[in-house]
Amino acid sequence: MPLQFDATPEELQVFLAETDELLQGLDEQLVRLERAGASPALLQEVFRAAHTIKGGAAAIGHTRMATLTHALETLLDRLRRGELGVSAALVDRLFEALDALRVLAEEIRTGEPSGLEVAVLAQTLEQWTADEAEPLAGATAPPVDPPGGAERVRATELPMPQGATHHVLFELEESPWAAVRALQALLALDGVAEVLVSHPSRADIERQQVDRRVEAWLACPQPAAAEAALRGVPEVHVLRFQDAETALAAAEEARGARDRRRAAEATEERSAPARAGRGSTTVRIDVERLDHLLNLVGELVIDRTRLAELGRALREQVGDHRLVTELAETTQHLGRVTDELQAEVMKSRMLPVGTVFSRFPRVVRDLASRQGKQVDLVITGQETELDRSVIEEIGDPLVHLLRNAIDHGVEPPDERRAVGKPPTATVRLAAEHVENSIVITVEDDGRGIDPQRVRARAVERGMLSAEAAARLSDSEAVDLIFAPGFSTAAAVTDVSGRGVGMDIVRANVERLGGSVEVHTRPGQGTRFQLRLPLTLAIVQTLLVRVGGGVYALPLSSVTETLRVPVHEVQRAQRQEAILLRGMVLPLVRLATVFGCASEPSSREHLLVVAVRVAERQVGLVVDALLGEQEVVIKALGELIGDVPGISSAAILGDGTVALIVDVPNLLQALVLERVDRRAARGQPAAGAAAPRVA
Repeated sequence: MPLQFDATPEELQVFLAETDELLQGLDEQLVRLERAGASPALLQEVFRAAHTIKGGAAAIGHTRMATLTHALETLLDRLRRGELGVSAALVDRLFEALDALRVLAEEIRTGEPSGLEVAVLAQTLEQWTADEAEPLAGATAPPVDPPGGAERVRATELPMPQGATHHVLFELEESPWAAVRALQALLALDGVAEVLVSHPSRADIERQQVDRRVEAWLACPQPAAAEAALRGVPEVHVLRFQDAETALAAAEEARGARDRRRAAEATEERSAPARAGRGSTTVRIDVERLDHLLNLVGELVIDRTRLAELGRALREQVGDHRLVTELAETTQHLGRVTDELQAEVMKSRMLPVGTVFSRFPRVVRDLASRQGKQVDLVITGQETELDRSVIEEIGDPLVHLLRNAIDHGVEPPDERRAVGKPPTATVRLAAEHVENSIVITVEDDGRGIDPQRVRARAVERGMLSAEAAARLSDSEAVDLIFAPGFSTAAAVTDVSGRGVGMDIVRANVERLGGSVEVHTRPGQGTRFQLRLPLTLAIVQTLLVRVGGGVYALPLSSVTETLRVPVHEVQRAQRQEAILLRGMVLPLVRLATVFGCASEPSSREHLLVVAVRVAERQVGLVVDALLGEQEVVIKALGELIGDVPGISSAAILGDGTVALIVDVPNLLQALVLERVDRRAARGQPAAGAAAPRVA
């Protein structure tokens, strides 16, 4: 039976948009909670988000969602009041609740019940106890003053004396006999070990100045007997009994976690006023309206160019007439206004890449936890802005790269220690503006990519002959990881091993008009760099004429234009080419590629446009260069469909339709064609990748 809610469709959409943002923020905050501990500011932020979701769910009549969020709120409140400590199991349960809330939110979108057992999950959250999991090192609950107002003692506060072999931390039950039990515990330890130092000291305990928690350093030849003697004391609960090395490591980790928590709190305090200010000056707007507005601006840009060309034609016919001059001035002013309008519309479509990056801490945390690896994800450049159309497309490629970094790149903690690395690996995700593009970097400090292993794997899979693999340079060998079906994984897992992922990354990025570069050093790590256009709506192009048609080459792919004497064109392996600064530049005649009649080839020079995608570069032979122009991208439409080598179209000022060349797809098709030719002649297919070009 379809679900019914007490809200209009518009109100439901507003609630869903807000809930999606809050759940995404909670994902990121819970990862910080697990890593840095339960700071009051962070817990308050998490609690406030859960409370907002509960209030909205109750307002629209989604009682099951409100019930689950109330249970989540109850557990968070216990954390906030210091009744519970943060543990990995507790964070897992919180994430489980968030995933359930997403399922319940989907019920609103579809109007159909999901069958989720909300009552069971809510009861589990409300009845969670501190005994269900050990607290994380350094990730305890906010300090709570014990009876007497004394400061709560942690296991990391007492310096280790000379000769200590073990450290013990125990807790006393609340009772009038607390000091007596503490003294009994130390006396019990005296029978099998030497208590070198304790906090509180024996003198303080005898003066009734005792905390609920007591810690001590021991010289202990028989740790099992000492721990058993301590557990035999009534009203005493042993929290930790560790050897000195383990205790010191835990202390160091606790100090690091405390420093990270304080840094996070300071960041939160600095950013809170800015967030509050932004919230009061922004409004929500439907994405379809922005798309429609951009289409209208695109039409205006076309008409502006058309007016300018009509003005020039009119001036050629009637000369410097007063009306022609006024038309030119009006057209110039219209051009300035249109440029400003276009810039503002483009800005309204820009989003910070942080909207995508914010979901990756949860992805990294879950994957690293499943594989028993320790990974610290460092994100920078979240404020870098990118067009919404590009933002929507980069999520999947980045997920593939992060999964690849953790699964293939990052080593297990024991392996990292063995080679002198810290047990916790670092994966960096960064974004920055570089000229007219955005560069997104995914980098890890793991084992890197071994070119020799890649060669061997390619030969094993029949992708290369042994001779062809030996001829590949290291960079060309590493580039094989982008081949469909290629994988270096020893076994297929739920993460990788089927050979899908990296080829999808390159295909998706190049479809956006971008490129992927990989840099690696065996034993030190790997860095992937994605270079993407800022927008997919308006693009700077170089217009060229081929046969009777006009084609637009995106300037992001153009490196230079050349005027090449015909006698310098050579043929190598049935491929025209020239030498450009000592490197071979293959030539491709666009007239042949697109099957159109070219101008007679009796000219003494060829016009060549050099284009590059990643490490591949070719020269496109054209009939004429028409100049640079900013064009509005138009889809080809369902009737035309996908045309190899063509990505879209643009309408020029004179009404001419220019086809926009898909340079990455074109270069890939040319490489495959060269592979097929070599295979037909009985040569190794991999030889197609071996020649070095400009």
